[in-house]
Amino acid sequence: MNLAQAIQSPRGVARSISRHFRRLRSKYAEIGPYKIHLPAQHEVLEYKRNYHLYDTALAKIAGVLRDKYADLHAIDIGANIGDTAALIRESGEIPVLCIEGDPLALPFLRENAMNLGDGIEIEPSFVGKEGMSVDLNSASNLGFNASLIAGRDKQGEVELRPLSTILVAHPRFKGSKLLKTDTEGFDFDILRLSMSFIRQAKPVIFFEYGPHLRQDEPLAGLDTIAQLISAGYSDFIYYDNFGNFLLHVEAKSQSIMNDLDSYLGSNRRHGLVVHYFDICALHQEDADMVSRIKSETQR
Repeated sequence: MNLAQAIQSPRGVARSISRHFRRLRSKYAEIGPYKIHLPAQHEVLEYKRNYHLYDTALAKIAGVLRDKYADLHAIDIGANIGDTAALIRESGEIPVLCIEGDPLALPFLRENAMNLGDGIEIEPSFVGKEGMSVDLNSASNLGFNASLIAGRDKQGEVELRPLSTILVAHPRFKGSKLLKTDTEGFDFDILRLSMSFIRQAKPVIFFEYGPHLRQDEPLAGLDTIAQLISAGYSDFIYYDNFGNFLLHVEAKSQSIMNDLDSYLGSNRRHGLVVHYFDICALHQEDADMVSRIKSETQR
């Protein structure tokens, strides 16, 4: 029985995941006030040692948001082992919906969610278009930073679920003002499929911008930016993949966004320095937070 087939069988899940989980050596990391259990091969600690600002922007953004929205709720798509939820909760016990379909990350996520305290809900799903699926046998880096290949009609495939369907089961998060997505190449699909939620809730969106991870849709990043602008998003704060503040771009300056997209493409073709950007997108109703977010995340 392969891993994807095992996911379809309750007994198969228990046996397969247990075997893989036991083979993973593990360690602990401190993220803010929390102690996080993670696979020994997980790269987050190495990144933090080498790049002091890595994974710090989101925690600071959540803190600024919490000052404006006392009842701040967050949605974490691609929650992995729960390290991002820990970042979001550094400034307080912000409720977080952790969405993660990786069967090897889920045991760590469930354990860490208990250590994070009340307010954490887990949805064991991959986010995507209704009727589509992922082939886990074609996935790489399961348990660490999974990259998935979408497909149809594959034996043992796992169905995707749109965010709108997931929120029916987690209604307290329907008005979340913070949305984070980091899904190794599927971020643009997820955001474009979630526009009804985005238009209604107008969350601050923190997402990985890696338009050249998938060769089949090289303009996905710019199209996603255009759809966000049409939904009222006015400000886009860019960080490089090491966590350094890069620049703030207003919606009216789309030519700058085009140039940044081209820069990433050049990196991928001619030698990687910056692999991707992280972008904090703010709706015009939250433009008042731009200056403080910039100030906090440059420290």
